[in-house]
Amino acid sequence: MDSSYSESTVLSTDGVPIYYRIYGAGAPTVLFVHGWSGDQTYWKAQAQYFSSHTTVVTLDLAGHGNSGNHRHDWSVSAFAQDVVSVVEALDLTQLILIGHSMGGPVVLETACRIPSRVSAIVGVDTFPDKWFTFDDLLRNQFLEPFRKNFVETTYKWVSQQLFLPTSNSNLVQRIASDMSSSDPKSGIASMESIYEWGKNEGLRSFRKLCSPVFMIQAKRNENNLQVVSSLSTFFQLEVYLMSEVGHFPMMEDAETFNRILHQVIEPFSRPGL
Repeated sequence: MDSSYSESTVLSTDGVPIYYRIYGAGAPTVLFVHGWSGDQTYWKAQAQYFSSHTTVVTLDLAGHGNSGNHRHDWSVSAFAQDVVSVVEALDLTQLILIGHSMGGPVVLETACRIPSRVSAIVGVDTFPDKWFTFDDLLRNQFLEPFRKNFVETTYKWVSQQLFLPTSNSNLVQRIASDMSSSDPKSGIASMESIYEWGKNEGLRSFRKLCSPVFMIQAKRNENNLQVVSSLSTFFQLEVYLMSEVGHFPMMEDAETFNRILHQVIEPFSRPGL
């Protein structure tokens, strides 16, 4: 399968260069946003699959992958501006925004900023209840080990908490090593920002969202969407569950993930939608 792409960078609003790739052609445009301490390569299987019949854009948020890291504001809002900068530079419309983990809040905030360009958002194992409900004590208890020893804590957390016991060991080691080697300063700051977003901005953003929301969720986390489900009177919500996967369903079972995502995207490929 042809997975050729063109690549470039665009400056975000604070001057940080944001790296992106474009694959394929046609509408809608499917834009993938990675999660915390990941990068656009986590969507490799999706770029290969979907670029055969539509436009695919992947990018690295500031501080990740090939993008710049000279930033002081590591908020969800700043990451959303990274995405907006790419969208506006390429003049993209009919967008399906897909965000994994931290990328979920990022695509939600992006959709709220450029609603006329966005047809739908897809959250991938994201928006857990704890982002909205953790009080300051619980949040600090979770974050403190990362502040004390970022590399060791991140490696253990990723390898022991984000996968199943049956997960592919090579994939587990690869992602745990990858994420634990990210910059601690931006990593801790951006992790803190996720909880700040949930506490101060998340609910407001969901209430003003104009686009339908689709969730592709690991079945083991199916009870972790109570907050989002309670807000679904404000927007259309559909949830798809995947079994036998941990926190990275697009990598752990790309075939099933791509089939579900294709089902989500297909109606938006019809003329007039």
